[in-house]
Amino acid sequence: MEGSVASRTKPRRITQNAVSVPENGAGIRRPLRQRMETPTPFHQLVVVIARRKWFVLSMVLLGGILGGLAGLSRPVLFEATTQIIIEAPSRSAGSTESAQDLLDSSIDDHLTMLSSQAHLRRVLAALREMKTNAAGKNETSPIPADLGSTSTLLNDLLNRFWPQSGPVMTGQNDVDGAGLKRLRNGMRVGQELRSRVITIGFTDSDPARAALIANTFAKVYIDDLTQTRRASDQQELGAVVASLPQVQGNLVTATDRLETYRLTHGAVDQSAADNAANEAAGLNRQISLSKADLSAAEARRGRLQDLQKANAPVSAVAAELASPVLTELVTRQSNAGATDKDLTSAINLQIEQGIAGLDAEANIYRAQVAVLEERKNVLDAVVADTASRLSGLRALEPQVAIVTQRYNDLLGRQQDLIRRVASPSPGVWILSAAWPPTSPKTLPWIFVVPPGMIVFGLLGAAFVMVRDRFNKTLRSQAEAESSLGVPCIGLLPRVRRVHAKHLRHLVLGQQNSAFSRAVMSLLVTAAPTQGRHCAPHIILVTSSVQDDGKTELAWSLALAATRLGRRRVLFLDLDRKDARLTNEFRADHTTVAAHNSFGDYVGERCALRDAITTMPDIGIDLMAPPAPADDMLTLLSSVDSSQFTEELHSMYGTVIINGPLGIALPETRLLKHWADAILFAVRWGGTRRGVARSVLDQLQGGGATSIPVGSVLTQVNLRKHAGYHFEDSVDLLLERA
Repeated sequence: MEGSVASRTKPRRITQNAVSVPENGAGIRRPLRQRMETPTPFHQLVVVIARRKWFVLSMVLLGGILGGLAGLSRPVLFEATTQIIIEAPSRSAGSTESAQDLLDSSIDDHLTMLSSQAHLRRVLAALREMKTNAAGKNETSPIPADLGSTSTLLNDLLNRFWPQSGPVMTGQNDVDGAGLKRLRNGMRVGQELRSRVITIGFTDSDPARAALIANTFAKVYIDDLTQTRRASDQQELGAVVASLPQVQGNLVTATDRLETYRLTHGAVDQSAADNAANEAAGLNRQISLSKADLSAAEARRGRLQDLQKANAPVSAVAAELASPVLTELVTRQSNAGATDKDLTSAINLQIEQGIAGLDAEANIYRAQVAVLEERKNVLDAVVADTASRLSGLRALEPQVAIVTQRYNDLLGRQQDLIRRVASPSPGVWILSAAWPPTSPKTLPWIFVVPPGMIVFGLLGAAFVMVRDRFNKTLRSQAEAESSLGVPCIGLLPRVRRVHAKHLRHLVLGQQNSAFSRAVMSLLVTAAPTQGRHCAPHIILVTSSVQDDGKTELAWSLALAATRLGRRRVLFLDLDRKDARLTNEFRADHTTVAAHNSFGDYVGERCALRDAITTMPDIGIDLMAPPAPADDMLTLLSSVDSSQFTEELHSMYGTVIINGPLGIALPETRLLKHWADAILFAVRWGGTRRGVARSVLDQLQGGGATSIPVGSVLTQVNLRKHAGYHFEDSVDLLLERA
């Protein structure tokens, strides 16, 4: 068949002039985009919040409104305070705790008792009794006149604690539970710094009611302490009165025994016994001195005997005796010489006399010791007899003294308890009673607005950050290059309600518009040209999923190619799913419609001219997709791609192939060998980066290839994109030509 693929063995190519032509897809082969500087986390935070600034501002405004409404809906609360002072605790004997520790322990006890459930129930009982008394006495009221109507005030108060209408209570426990909860929520008990003062506060919408409850709170506590101490004192007084007869009987018995012993053993002179004891002590001291002297004399006598046995010199013996006469004789002998017999005899005589004197001195000491010991024995016998007579008396007298002291203590304790029972002291006094407060405790509603705005602003910012964190779509050229691993050659602005006439007007009629300039930039980058004699170019446009703006991008490139002055432009549509825009162009601009399609041409059922639909008013030829009955994979695998592309190059300067979706991987991978460049459409803020990356990996998978691949961000909202401050080509597109 003429014009079929089978009949074209060596199609004639148009001879090109010798003009320097850049390599196809040189703009796509550039290195991946690199940011000039890495943004700091704070800068990223500011940019993310700036993207959604109106949402954050709306949240701030909503927080302010809700805060103001909450402040207006809250009742105005007043807090009345009563101050009580605690008696300083006394330190018990033997206690090691400091005064401050004792005070802290006492304060803790009082705070615990004031906050206890039992005390709250007593306060409720007191309020109920006050309500009953006020209802029974219309004229007399326990509340001061400046607090308002007693009956109305107490009725309002008790109705809040025990409502008469509304939900049916199941019992008294439910009523008490509601009142206890109200009391506990409005109550505040605390110590003033580290003093002995405790502040009792109650918060209520009525200042008079708050003062009443605070005073009742303190009064009930003091009355309860008073009653508790009175009951304790009465119980102790009863125990004292009960023990007095027994102690009195013990005292009488001990006194009788003491008098009986004195009559039986007679009177004992305590002074005589003391003198005997003192004399015995003196004798003991004398005996000790005499024995010491005797020991010293015997020691000197023993040393003299040792000197004589050792034939010691006479001078040593004279020194031991300490006799002046003997010392003088020894001196004279040493001067006269040893031949003087008279001196020798005199020295010996003096030595014998000294030894005899020592013996006599020792005998005297022995006699003194014997006399003193004999006298001591006599005194010991006297002292023993006196002690035996005093032992019984000394055993009875302490017993009488102890029983007497115990009896006196009980009498004194009885008198003290009688006085304390008559006028009990709780140990706690009211320092300052509560009066109706004039200044509310709650802040004005205007002060609630700023916290609400801050909280909701932070919540809005946090929501924006979390949403941005989990956003897996692509919004900038740098993100696209980093995630997909291929250059992002540009972006295509979003056009609402895209149709054929509108798209033609944007690209060809408004050449200075952002859309037209973006399309021309994409085309020049994907198919660079230098003059009219440039090499033909085949561009394959594909995407990962439906609605990525692939067909819109392909028709925009085809329309823009007609402005380059090349020979002819062919739009080869191989996407059978997204045919709306193609059908509109065919219906609006076709003069003579072709009855055949790409499938008929590849299947050798018609010539190339019979498969081409001519649209002369826009300068584009259209080849329709194969019929649904034709298998795209079979058609693409059976055709000789080199012969097919050579014929297209010979007839057309630019060929735009609107390929199938990237999910149809076999068809797309076969088509990539037909193209000089591949453009991968990624929907701005819509296509998930994981899906796009997976499709691109599969598309580039079949071994090494020299066909350049670039990504294009489609359906870009230029205003929003500029607000993200990505600093890419959007800033140029927004500039007016």
